[in-house]
Amino acid sequence: MKKIKPALIILLSAMLLLVAACSSSGNLSGGNNGGAASNNQANTDAGGQANKSTEGTKLKVGVTIPDSTHPFFILLIKAIEERLAAENGELLVFGANNDVNKQINDIENMVASKVQVILINAMEPKAVESAVQHAQAAGVKFIALGNDDMPYVDVTQTISHKEIGKLMGETAAKWINEKLDGKAEVGLIVSNANQSLIDRSKALEEAIRNNAPGAKIVSVQEARTQAAAQGVAENMLTANPNLQVIATMMDPYGLGALEAVKAAGRDNGKFFINGTDGTPQALAEVKAGGAFRATLDLETAKQPDVTMNHIMKLVKGERVDKIYFSKLTVLDGGNIDQFAK
Repeated sequence: MKKIKPALIILLSAMLLLVAACSSSGNLSGGNNGGAASNNQANTDAGGQANKSTEGTKLKVGVTIPDSTHPFFILLIKAIEERLAAENGELLVFGANNDVNKQINDIENMVASKVQVILINAMEPKAVESAVQHAQAAGVKFIALGNDDMPYVDVTQTISHKEIGKLMGETAAKWINEKLDGKAEVGLIVSNANQSLIDRSKALEEAIRNNAPGAKIVSVQEARTQAAAQGVAENMLTANPNLQVIATMMDPYGLGALEAVKAAGRDNGKFFINGTDGTPQALAEVKAGGAFRATLDLETAKQPDVTMNHIMKLVKGERVDKIYFSKLTVLDGGNIDQFAK
């Protein structure tokens, strides 16, 4: 398997999901709600005639995400900005601060700014549907990043959130069975911000229960940011002195938990934490061999080019597959050297 150079990763980011990875939290944070994700599945054609009002004008793209501090989106936005600059285009970035009303206002502001394409990771797909359709009536094309429940958009770049949860739950269960004699107290840090993330959270918990029946889930807590996840993990560790596993549904949650574990002096050879987004910091922590044991590659390095390809095709009115699924790969101590130096 080909190594991903750090510079390429930094040009990003599984969301897929993840992930969703990644709404209100991140999530490449939507996905195929069931079964393994497959590459480049196409359902319907999202092509059509280009908006004639955009011909001969500067390429302008907008992006709206729930949390502008999520590392997956930070890297993806940087990479898209660089690619748009090469096309004499610009990117307008709006962070909703986990406020769906602000996200709706941001969509309206982007329409007023005459963008041709909007990249969206929706906090609540149903809540933004009317704003999206109003923008589409004005000729704006939409690419959903990670949401799998927005059939009204032009293109969906997604991941299977159920599969993300399942893979990470199985990875945690494997650690419990092999390193902890099949028994451990487990804490979960999840998000219920939208249905995709709820699916991911449920699959994570189910996979641990099914594959490590001797484990005991002692705490399930919600977070929206890395800082919040750190606080949640601190509380878990205090309330459960025998806690040995914190399974999470995205890298920021896992990295927040890692800080709490380190501060508590629990970063030892037995503790397990996971993420899901394959971000550079997560890769570095997995490679370091500490408590952060695993994450997922969501075709992270490929996402900027996939996104840019979809943008250009939509603007030109070319045929484009309506759904693109990213491949998921578990990254742990056994294969991390293939993905990070």
